[in-house]
Order: sequence, then C-alpha cells, then structure tokens
Amino acid sequence: MILFIVVIYMLAMLAIGWWSSKYYIKGMTDFLLAGRRLGVLMCAGTLAATHFGGGMVMGGSEYGFLYGWSGAWYGVSCGIGILLLAFTTAGKFRNLALYTVPDYLEQRYGGKTIRVLGALLSLVALIGILAAMVLSARGALGILGITGNVGAILATLVFIAYTALGGLWAATITDAVQLIIAIFGVVLAAILVVTQSGGMAALSATLTQQGVGSGYFSFWGLGTSSIMWLLLPTVMYTLIGQDFYQRLFAAKDGNVAKNASIIGGILMVIVAFFPTIIGMGARALSDLETGSQAFPWVVQNLMNPVIGGIVLAAILSAIMSTADSLLTAATSHIVKDFWIETFQMDEIKDEKKLLTISRNFTVIIGILGLLIALVMPGIIDALIYSYTMYSAGVFVPVIGGVLWKSATREGALASLVIGSAVALWGILTQANLFGAPVEIYAALISLVIFVVVSLATQSRKMDEATAAK
Repeated sequence: MILFIVVIYMLAMLAIGWWSSKYYIKGMTDFLLAGRRLGVLMCAGTLAATHFGGGMVMGGSEYGFLYGWSGAWYGVSCGIGILLLAFTTAGKFRNLALYTVPDYLEQRYGGKTIRVLGALLSLVALIGILAAMVLSARGALGILGITGNVGAILATLVFIAYTALGGLWAATITDAVQLIIAIFGVVLAAILVVTQSGGMAALSATLTQQGVGSGYFSFWGLGTSSIMWLLLPTVMYTLIGQDFYQRLFAAKDGNVAKNASIIGGILMVIVAFFPTIIGMGARALSDLETGSQAFPWVVQNLMNPVIGGIVLAAILSAIMSTADSLLTAATSHIVKDFWIETFQMDEIKDEKKLLTISRNFTVIIGILGLLIALVMPGIIDALIYSYTMYSAGVFVPVIGGVLWKSATREGALASLVIGSAVALWGILTQANLFGAPVEIYAALISLVIFVVVSLATQSRKMDEATAAK
C-alpha cells in the first residue's frame, strides 16, 4: 500500500510536468521564469517549498529531539530570511526584470568577471546540494523498505523529467502540491505524538521525568550565540540565493514578489515548530538514543500503513520540492550567465531555441547530480563548500550594492574574491574565530574590503574626472 501511494504520487508529478509543457511553455522565459506570471499565492508557495526540504523535516525533528523548542530555530531562520527578502530586495529586483543574481551584479557594477565568479560559485554549490538531495531521497525511500539505489534513481529521474518538461511552471505547481502534502504530513505526525503522549502538558511531564533541563522547554534554550550562528548564515544565503530569486523574478510584478515573500516567510515560521514537536514526542515515547531516527520512528510506530505512506510521501515531497528548485536555478546560471551573456552563443530573443537548450541542460545537470551522489558521494561536501564561499563572497556586493550607491566595481570584485578566499581558508583549516561560522567572519572581512576599496577607487575616479576637465 505504501509503495502504491508513492508510485501514484510520482506519476502525478510527471503528469503535471507534461501538462505544463503542453499548455504553458513556449520559450525560455516561460521555462526559466514561468513567463513572469506567478501570482501571490503560487509565488509564496514555491518560495516556502524551496526551503521546506527533507533537511527541515528530518533535521527539524532531530533538533527537536535533542534541544526541545529551540530546535525550531533552523526553520524559523528560513522564514526570517524570506521575510527580510520582502523588505529589502524582492520588489526592487523583480522590477529590474532580471533572470539571475549575477545579472544584478553585472548590471550594478559592470564587467563580466563578477558575473562569472558569482555564477560559478552558485552553480557548483547548487549541483552539490542537488546531489545531497538524491541521497536524502534514497534515505526516505529506505524507510519504505526500498533499499539500494533503485528507488533514488527513480525518484531523481521523476523530478528531472517533470522539471525538464515544464520548467519553473511545473516546479511551481508541483511545489504547491508538495508543500501541501508535506505540511499535512508533519502536522499530522505532530498531532499523533501529542495525542499519544496525553497532551502537551503530559508530554512535557514525561520529558522532565527523563531528565531534560529547563532549557529544553525554552525557545532560547540553544543559547544566544548558537542561535545567532544558526540564524545569520541561513538569512545570508536566503538574501542572495539564486533558487529564491528565480521565484521572485517569476512574479507578476514587484508588489507580488514582496507580498509573496511576506506570506511565504510567515508560513515557514509557523510550520517550523511541527517537526520540533515530532522530535520531542519521539524522545518522550521511544527509547531512541539519537534524534536522527525520530521522524522515521513516529511513522513506523504510530501510524497505520495508509497514513504512514502519505506522511512518507510528504518527506519525499519536501525533498523533491527543494531538488526541483536547485535544478531550475542551476539551469538559469548555465543558460543565462554562461551560454548567453559570457560565451554569447545565442541572443535572448531567440527564445524557442533557448528553450531546447534549457531543457537539455536541465537533464544534464540532473544526471550529473545523480551520478555524483551514487558514484562519488565523497565529493558532495567539497561541492557544497561553494555554498559557504558564495555566501561569504557575494552577500556584501549584492546587499551593499543595494544600500550604498557609491560602491564601486573594484570594491565589489575585491570583496567577492577575498571573502570567498577567506571562506575557503576557513573551511580547509577549520579556523574558529570567536565560535562564529566561517561565512560570518569571511563576510565581515569582505565588508571591510568592500568599503575600503570602494572609497579608494571612488576618490581616484573623482580625481581622474577632475583632471580630465
């Protein structure tokens, strides 16, 4: 029965991809940006689904098991990041009619170098995280008893197929379906553990008897520094991540992008607490010694096969909603930043030809992610290092370019290169500066370089302009 439910679910995703391809995809802009026609609710749903992945469901329940209420901070951080998008760049960037974040970097500062560096770091990281999602899908299917690589291959081919067929249109529609299923699954699981425990008061009493400290029941139990080091990197990436901006660029206009970010952010903050409750309930009701099995334990021990199948489909939904976001974002970098802008292989007006190219690269990137996951899983962490380097190097030029009109190309390029290099050094040496994550102290150094070099080159340019007169 569980396998039947999952098969039906995958077939439905493929049907959505086919339907989107037939009725909505006519050119590259339709494929990469859903024709820039997303309304508030669809845009909000796909923004939230981009963050609401397997890591948030499984990781959130594990954090709830280990840390109690403060285990919700990762999901809350995701929501805060999306909310900050609403009040900083969402509307402004959408009104610029961009395709990618590197589009903004070149438009703001000029020159191809900063575009290429930003796109390359983002692309490598997206492929690495995509490979990690393949392994997450294998783990989720393993709970169903589908062990080995066959299930992971089938799940991956499904999300590659519907994304290659329908592009961001298909990803947005499937994201909406997947988000509904995923939220239903985690809410249901949370209700079950609370009911089995005899209510929240009884759950708290059981946990107290097991010896958890008072901080376990506090939202601030992780401590200020731990919360900040969890919050800041998550928010930083959300404010510059191509997978988020692609959704914003697909909105009908700037107001839609802003309002969708507000709704998506609030939804994420609310939903973040349900995996936490699942983890706390699993700790109270089971004899598990680690939190990594909290969610699977609830599914296997508290649910009948039909409900369990739906909830496990929810986990797979969460993973696939993140995977299709990564896939479309990576394709945008290759087609727009490299194929069109850097190598100038085609002009953007030739949208039908670029649609075929976009679909081909979507399949290639998806297969590459699958091969890395199954053949070379050891390099996934190395690829994801680009995620940290991208955050450390690109955050300041993007946000600084919005906030400071006097920032220069030289300042932006220097801050990107040095911020990324410091992040790489921190990763390789595991340097610890006051307990801060590497992307935080690397970004601070990037900021200093950004300001100093911009001021220096700004003064020089003013002097040159004066001399020319």
